[in-house]
Amino acid sequence: MVTMKLANNLHSLRHRWVSVFRKCRSSPGETFDLFWDFARRYFFSLAFVSLFGAKLLHLFAHLNSLPPSKFLLWGVTFFFQDVMILLLFRTLAQRVPWRSVAALGAVIIIPFSLMMSGMMAANTSFYVVTGAEIHWRQAKSFHHDAAAIRTLLTGLAGFLVVEVIILAANWFVAGFIHRMTGGILHVLAWPVQVLAERLQPCLYRLYGSVRRQPLPDPEIYEQIAVDDYLDDKSDDGESDQLLSAGSPTSTDRRRTDTPMRRFVILGLFGLFLVLRFFRPWAPAYMFLSSALPLTPFFEGGHRKSPVDTAALPGDYGWLQGRSSLHPTPNWDWMPQKGLPGFSDWDKTNRFALHYTPEMDPLHISNRELPVLDPIRPVLEDGSLKIKHVIMLKLESTRGDVFPLTKDSFMWNRIAETHKDKQIPAAIQDRLSNLTRTAEWLTGFDAGFQHTDSLHANQKAYGGISARNAFTTGTYTLKSLVGSLCGVTPLVTDFNREYKHHIYQPCMAHVLNALSQQHDITNRTDDFTAWPWRSVWMQSVTETYDNQDKLTPVLGYHDKVTKETLEDSSSKHYPVQSEEINYYGYPDTELREYIRDAIDDAESGHTRLFLTHLTGTTHHPWGMPNDKFEEFLGSSWTGHNNDVNRYLNTVGFVDKWLAEIIDILEEKGVRNETLIVMAGDHGLSLPNDGGVTPYDNPHVGSFHVPIVLAHPKLPPVEITTPVVSEQIVPTILDLLIESRSLSEGSSRAARDIFSLYEGQSMIRPLIQEQDGKQDWQFTVMNTGGSWLAVRSAARPAFRLVIPLVDDLEWRFTDLEHDPIELKPIKHFSLLDMANELDRKYGEDVVNWLRDAAHVTEWWVLDNWRRYRYVPQVKISKDGKGSTIKDSDSKDSNDSKDSKDSKDSKR
Repeated sequence: MVTMKLANNLHSLRHRWVSVFRKCRSSPGETFDLFWDFARRYFFSLAFVSLFGAKLLHLFAHLNSLPPSKFLLWGVTFFFQDVMILLLFRTLAQRVPWRSVAALGAVIIIPFSLMMSGMMAANTSFYVVTGAEIHWRQAKSFHHDAAAIRTLLTGLAGFLVVEVIILAANWFVAGFIHRMTGGILHVLAWPVQVLAERLQPCLYRLYGSVRRQPLPDPEIYEQIAVDDYLDDKSDDGESDQLLSAGSPTSTDRRRTDTPMRRFVILGLFGLFLVLRFFRPWAPAYMFLSSALPLTPFFEGGHRKSPVDTAALPGDYGWLQGRSSLHPTPNWDWMPQKGLPGFSDWDKTNRFALHYTPEMDPLHISNRELPVLDPIRPVLEDGSLKIKHVIMLKLESTRGDVFPLTKDSFMWNRIAETHKDKQIPAAIQDRLSNLTRTAEWLTGFDAGFQHTDSLHANQKAYGGISARNAFTTGTYTLKSLVGSLCGVTPLVTDFNREYKHHIYQPCMAHVLNALSQQHDITNRTDDFTAWPWRSVWMQSVTETYDNQDKLTPVLGYHDKVTKETLEDSSSKHYPVQSEEINYYGYPDTELREYIRDAIDDAESGHTRLFLTHLTGTTHHPWGMPNDKFEEFLGSSWTGHNNDVNRYLNTVGFVDKWLAEIIDILEEKGVRNETLIVMAGDHGLSLPNDGGVTPYDNPHVGSFHVPIVLAHPKLPPVEITTPVVSEQIVPTILDLLIESRSLSEGSSRAARDIFSLYEGQSMIRPLIQEQDGKQDWQFTVMNTGGSWLAVRSAARPAFRLVIPLVDDLEWRFTDLEHDPIELKPIKHFSLLDMANELDRKYGEDVVNWLRDAAHVTEWWVLDNWRRYRYVPQVKISKDGKGSTIKDSDSKDSNDSKDSKDSKDSKR
């Protein structure tokens, strides 16, 4: 019996498809009708699922950014744009007798729904991986270089998985969603239909004598619409249970629209409209309401100042009208036309202004304080000599893995993945040796007892190590500018510093200026008189986001990059390793180039300033030959897998640092080389799974190691909060105080040293002076959306400030919440202040007010320093408001580009 029934069904299905095939062959129009009869349901439902799914994810991501009372009251209005779009599309997706109208609906609905599902899939997969949403408004700033494309493709697998899930799930819900929305639309159209019926006799009496085509009978439209919503037989073979279970006659259809159903639907929709109409205007509400298809075209709200402190006023007259710019000082050693990096000293430019610390109302100087007591003896007896300087920018290196210490957060994070939260002895042994070089270089006690003779039984290499160091930028290229030029990066999205006026000479520029002094020569054995040579090295590509244009602006003429390694004319071609990530090769591919650079410097009597950006610790954390050790337990999947891979690359770079030191020893220059190490940014991966610092305000993205290592320096630990813009003045201070410069170079170096805003780390650091706090700023990846600020006087407090209206204020107290499990977030500064007042009291609110107002002044001054002029648009109230700059140079940039042109020559 069952067999016969199955056979009959198969025969019926075969007969149906044969019939469909014959109709398709006989008429293209009938082919379209058959396709559209299915597609209008499926693709409308796809748009429905994509829009509402994206909005729910959007609200979930910002669930704690509004007070609960506001979320409950206005939350439904955040769907207004989505509802209006879907009602329009549902109207286009109904059954109509005109094929041309149906074709128009198909042309609009099908591409739109596919685009929306793609955007939702991308946003969902990106959020799962990074914990942040995609800022679609930044899509226009995406860089179409090979590295960027390969970066994008790393997320392709997750995107495809989500997209397939959406398309498959939509197959099962399309019929229900189509019928449900059709029924709602039918009820919403009922008042219009009733009004049309009432007005028809009046119109006939007014215009009945005029010969013209009579108005179509509203009954006809109603029958067409209801036929569509009831769909005699839907895709799943069921009639529309929402409206009727009876026969599809006109009378029965009218009976299905019961007064109760009309009252409920019209009442709820009316309440929805009333709430939207009475909802107060606020940038946060507009941001939360934004429908997915509109986000790429409408940026967040803009305001006259990028930091809005109007909700929290105060007396800050001491900042009003102040500028840190002042005419350049007159140095007799500076050439008439200036030098690369010193264009402000070009005497043909009579009106050049330059950053002057004395004019900066936020600046605190420690230049007049004595050198730290532990360092003074080696400076006075002349045992500290600095011939060469190696600057190592450590990609994605967290402060708490340099070195990895026992019982730290990272240690406990690893322990959580093992049985009973106990790390097995064998893995503990591997972990104890993971960052031996970092432990040696910093002198920090990692809590391990080492019994082997690694690093010649030396407990510490020697040098200055900062415990509480933050980066100036969580975007790599901006972090490079901050560390190498002693500045805070430009507050705008992506790498734009190379196009604007980097307001201080970078370290390579400074060393080039010292090499131009009258007593510089390579015809002597006294290295203090030798000229400097600056070299840039990285085993990864330099094409991402115009880095190849940035490095010459930073003062580097000689470069070794991935492109160099792959050049058949290169000295050490071919490359010995396979690529380990979408940027390039293991850092160890540079070993022979480093040897050559030292040999050339020694034989040519030049001093080497070698800057090396590592790349192995970048996502996706590949290892040569895919050789990984296991540090995490049995749950080595998902984020745990990423953490395990990350730890392996941290260990790889640690061994690479030891190899660099071995090369210095091999070449006989170890005792005369200052090694400076700093993370470009951290990574919140072990905290929240974030694989990138993009739009990630977690402290794990900010805390980095900063170490200035030299075997003749005693180990000095700095616990005072510092920031990476202090690296350049500290290097200069060391060169001067160690008498590692010629007389002429030392005089010039003292003049240049006085320019920098950061305090030297070889002197006591001043956290607060005369009521003025040492404020430290970090430009968050990608630069134009968020800015982080802290004060060295109150280092536990962190404030992340939105620079556009569609992001939240974020406050954390690291003393009570060291890994930021419960940040306080609000779209409104006033809401933030009210909550802090309840939880902490007036003292913290006053700190919040100070931080906000100081940052408001500082951002505008940052733009002035870089001579960066955002485009301005005029709002409805006639006031100017800032928007992001275009890729073209502004008129103020022509003079500033001279440095770049000089360096290229």
